[in-house]
Amino acid sequence: MEALINGVKVPNSLLGSLKETNLKNVTNEKLRELLNNDGYLLLRDVIDKNDIIKARNDVFEKLNNVDELTDPFTEGIWSGKSRRDELHKDRGVFWEDVSNTESLRKVTNGNNLQSVFSKIFGISAIGFDFIFLRAVSGGKFTHMHCDAGFFTRKTQKVLTCWLVFTDITIDKGPLFIIEGSHKFLDIKNKYTGFDVDVHKHMKATIDTDPITFAQERNTKILTAQFHPGDALIFGMYTVHGTFENYANDKKIRLTCDIRFQPNNELKDPRYFGPSPTGTTGSGYGELNSARPLNEDWHVR
Repeated sequence: MEALINGVKVPNSLLGSLKETNLKNVTNEKLRELLNNDGYLLLRDVIDKNDIIKARNDVFEKLNNVDELTDPFTEGIWSGKSRRDELHKDRGVFWEDVSNTESLRKVTNGNNLQSVFSKIFGISAIGFDFIFLRAVSGGKFTHMHCDAGFFTRKTQKVLTCWLVFTDITIDKGPLFIIEGSHKFLDIKNKYTGFDVDVHKHMKATIDTDPITFAQERNTKILTAQFHPGDALIFGMYTVHGTFENYANDKKIRLTCDIRFQPNNELKDPRYFGPSPTGTTGSGYGELNSARPLNEDWHVR
């Protein structure tokens, strides 16, 4: 299988493998060292499989209820159609309901992940209440960017957790990281202080395509095969994106982005509280995933 970005094959010579970290074999200090050195941590089986499967199936059932998945919905096969807008007047309200599925929140905002991030920060951590659940159907991918422009308004001490709910082979569009990008000074200088909701003349997306970007910097595009319960953690200036989901079996990719920070840092009210408004103030309706699975995504 090949890695595709916007229909273009990524040369094998540019691809590299993400390094795995075993939580059981490292100290908290070593976790921080690895994160600082590599810009990411790939942790396997962070969440109990039964909890992951329960959350995944509950989300899949809600997608099946709007005819976006075929039966049996537990297979996660995209139907190519949708009744989401027909059955729900407000996309944001629908996606907020999906995002607040009890079994999902048990995973994303439960003690397990919170404990992992408390170890990394060396102090009690808290997850954002506003989460970015992504159900990715065929042809879609996330453009290359770093997260600083979205989440560093109140503190720089924020980490992203990309949590996996489905098996993700290269044809299903796994996340990739540009090797060493957290140390690229031009990227850090450009995006430090950048706020996508304030500096509307700028984009978070990096215009250079990932292949050219990696070639120009003589570096690799790192990825892996992911399984339910895996977590990929990285910082605000780590350049990343996803490959294209072009799988012939039409199975969607289900992942969720959760941000964590030390509990004693200032909290951005856009992402915390019972009804957080999200990056632009539009709530869950601003997310690509609020769009039906058969609709194209926007680019920021």
